[in-house]
Amino acid sequence: MIVSLVVFFAVLAVLVLVHEFGHFLAARRRGVRIEEFGFGFPPRLFSVKKGETLYSFNLLPFGGFVKIFGEDSQHSQDPENFASRSVSQRAAIIAAGVFFNLILAYFLFSFVFWLGMPVDADDPLWGREAQNPQITVIEVLPSSPAESIGLKKGDKIIELKSGGESAKPAGINDVQNFINENQGRAINLEILRKGEKLDFSVVLPQDRQSSNGILGIAMANIGILKKSMFGALWFGMKETLSTILGTLKGLVFILGLLFSGENVSGLVSGPIGIFSIVGASLNFGYAFLFTLTATLSVNLALINFFPIPALDGGRLLFLAIEALRGRPVSQKAAGLAHSLGFAILILLMIIVTYYDLKTRF
Repeated sequence: MIVSLVVFFAVLAVLVLVHEFGHFLAARRRGVRIEEFGFGFPPRLFSVKKGETLYSFNLLPFGGFVKIFGEDSQHSQDPENFASRSVSQRAAIIAAGVFFNLILAYFLFSFVFWLGMPVDADDPLWGREAQNPQITVIEVLPSSPAESIGLKKGDKIIELKSGGESAKPAGINDVQNFINENQGRAINLEILRKGEKLDFSVVLPQDRQSSNGILGIAMANIGILKKSMFGALWFGMKETLSTILGTLKGLVFILGLLFSGENVSGLVSGPIGIFSIVGASLNFGYAFLFTLTATLSVNLALINFFPIPALDGGRLLFLAIEALRGRPVSQKAAGLAHSLGFAILILLMIIVTYYDLKTRF
């Protein structure tokens, strides 16, 4: 639990800090003053001032923030003020956070392909190139025989034994067939968990409805797809674009369900759900964790790009309106819209967290 919590906060911090560093770097390159770059969120623990920027280190380790000079102003002649910049320059500073999250995803995907990307060896697209495929437990059903004997996500099934019979499964069907053929008898499972071999024993009664022995696990034939450095950069780009497209389709689908009044609680995860996913990824190895972080980075980028007040996309929308009408939206109207948008986002977060807790507890 403690390790999962530390990793969860580390992943969250990386995602937010990279996003904020995008704003920071884009503003600095355009001569806009950064008043504060905060690591974590207040209350402040200590700070260091370098030049005109205060670098603060704060108590809550959920990421960070950038305070840009004049960000909420509308008119200024000060060349270091955000409001003194053209619409295109301000838009570039605001969009830089989204861009940096996508860049982070690209480098993480590329790194994992160079390190060794876990893929489904039965997938027609990747399977032919997958090396050393192993039958891997990807889900353990609650209150199942598998849970009772201590099987976990990420366990690799090396060998099955029962009586005088044994089998080293090459596919998911091999595991299923062996279990079905040895119902009512003790079955020994040799498992590889984080490099350590473990033995588990279980007796499975016949399931009356399906006539199968039910262990209570979901499996996948996971292999490793490894690329050279240049190949990894190319495949990382393909995976990033594929994830962007898949995420956009998923977001559009969820929005469609929302507008039609459907329940989407099982399709959306908040902090509790993400914590659970991050914790589970540790059982599968660092490659899974890096892949998950890259996917979350794409999600953060695209959600931030939505034209909703309080998000980067909402600020870009107001800049687009300013460009069309030749003058900025009034500070009062913009402030009210951003406050309302922030309140709605907090409400949605509370609702999602409620359903996360309800589902898991």
